[in-house]
Amino acid sequence: MKSTAVAIGGAIGAVLRYSIGVLTAGSGTFPYGTVTVNLAGSFGIALAYCFFQSHSSAPHTWRLFVITGVLGGFTTFSAFSWEWLQIWKQAGWVGGTAYGLLQGAGAFLCCMGGLAAGQWLWGR
Repeated sequence: MKSTAVAIGGAIGAVLRYSIGVLTAGSGTFPYGTVTVNLAGSFGIALAYCFFQSHSSAPHTWRLFVITGVLGGFTTFSAFSWEWLQIWKQAGWVGGTAYGLLQGAGAFLCCMGGLAAGQWLWGR
């Protein structure tokens, strides 16, 4: 049942993400859809967390459906934002800043590495 809740939620989140991409497609070269999804997802995960904390009697399956499924399918950036906030709260600004830099710069460098590897492998 839990896996089904995550799968259905993920499908809903993915369709929502796709829809926002379609709606913002004619907005030029700036990725408005991605920014919209990432910001909305980051707000949504914190809001959902507070809701489920204050409604502890809500079934855990619903939490999985909303947070892991819908928001996870909508944007994984929300999970990064939430984890970053938790580290910031626990480790302070030094730990939070280090985590943010590691994730941001690390992801960018890995993307550059993937591009270089792909161009080397397939010549494009």
